[in-house]
Amino acid sequence: MLSLLDILFPDATMNLVKKLSPMKTIQPSINLWDTPEKYNGWNDWTTWNVALWIRNDQTYYGIAKECKDYMDFLYEMHSMIGSFATPDGADWGEANIEEMNEVIEEISDCN
Repeated sequence: MLSLLDILFPDATMNLVKKLSPMKTIQPSINLWDTPEKYNGWNDWTTWNVALWIRNDQTYYGIAKECKDYMDFLYEMHSMIGSFATPDGADWGEANIEEMNEVIEEISDCN
């Protein structure tokens, strides 16, 4: 959609666009699942962050409590709720499955 300024001053708009075009930005991934170091005793930052949210958020904890394993939790988060990441940006699907299964099992044993 063209604004009144675009219609009245098309050359000025094109000059501005040409100056902005070469600028490129790349958003680095917030998930650090491929780093070799442990993070606070967890496999990586993503696993730590996901476990932190599941254990400390009442909604996520309640969902996890009803799940038989982490894949079941992922299904609930993706398909039923439409959530693909924690509020901090950690992708639910990039967390270490074995460690997350332990978290879900621990929560389920609290029943």
